[in-house]
Amino acid sequence: MRRDHRPYWMHRLWERFENAWTAHFVAPHFQALGDHPKIVRPWNVEVFGPNITAGERLHIITNRADPVRLTVWSPQTQSGRIAIGDHVFMAGGTRILAAGSIEIGDDCLIANKATISDCDWHSVHDRVDPDPEWKPVTLERNVWIGDGAFVGKGVTIGENSVVGARSVVVHDVEPWTIVAGNPAKVVKRIDPDAPMKTRSDLYADADGLERFFDAAYHEALKGNSTLGWLRSKLWPKRGD
Repeated sequence: MRRDHRPYWMHRLWERFENAWTAHFVAPHFQALGDHPKIVRPWNVEVFGPNITAGERLHIITNRADPVRLTVWSPQTQSGRIAIGDHVFMAGGTRILAAGSIEIGDDCLIANKATISDCDWHSVHDRVDPDPEWKPVTLERNVWIGDGAFVGKGVTIGENSVVGARSVVVHDVEPWTIVAGNPAKVVKRIDPDAPMKTRSDLYADADGLERFFDAAYHEALKGNSTLGWLRSKLWPKRGD
């Protein structure tokens, strides 16, 4: 499809359906989930294990091919956890796997198919160890993890830093730094004196933002009809 053929009422109804699904089927699996989560196709989100928390306005985009998985897998002798801050964004395919502790700060952005893990899950010589070694992982505020990147055990990524696409991060990253490669190395320093806008800024006027998107959908879907949408699904033509 080249454009969205849905009438506006259908868009609003779909949003309400996704929000209801999130509240009924997804939220109960979190130890705590903040207000106003926005999950696109929430039936593709898997939350498994204890002590998984997220702050306000968690935003997740999924699809059937790229589910998002938040998993705590730890023996009963220890209590693993995943703690996600406010205004965090996750794209499809994100995997967060904790045996001990993973902390994701406010405003972090995690791109498509990124993986964050605090454990190797098997040792070199004992590949059936039920209690493998783990080391905590921390993403400080406003970290951006690029497409397909991997963040391994024991890593702390400093605030406002960026991890390049397909990078493998096995050492700490200083704040205000861009790293890339396998293993990831510093490629650039970010100017701390330059203006920085974050997702917290985006939601500073949440009501105004909601009105903006609502007006944008009104305009984009203007003129669409229920019959036109049905026709585009059953009898698509060139230009749809």
